[in-house]
Amino acid sequence: MLSSTNLTSLRTTISAVVPAYNSELSLPELVRRLQPVLESNSTGYELIIVDDGSSDGTWRVLEELARANPWVRGVHMMRNYGQHNAVLCGIRLARNELIVTLDDDLQHPPEEI
Repeated sequence: MLSSTNLTSLRTTISAVVPAYNSELSLPELVRRLQPVLESNSTGYELIIVDDGSSDGTWRVLEELARANPWVRGVHMMRNYGQHNAVLCGIRLARNELIVTLDDDLQHPPEEI
């Protein structure tokens, strides 16, 4: 388990996992704010956003973000399985040494990673 060591001293690869549900409005801001944090704290990074069966345009927005940002990966769940299962799905797909999870609504600022 990691202590309160600053990520900057680790300089490792990071996978950020975000479960998303009806998040079409918050995802662009999340990606915009998360990229500089991941860049400055890692040697390589990816963002895995798991659309947990959203009924709005979350998947469409996620596809656009992934096209514009090769470090963004999206997963589309066919129905709502719940936040816990969406997080586990993203963790299973993570490719990097360190995994962090974040909420999709920016309740916890990405800058606090």
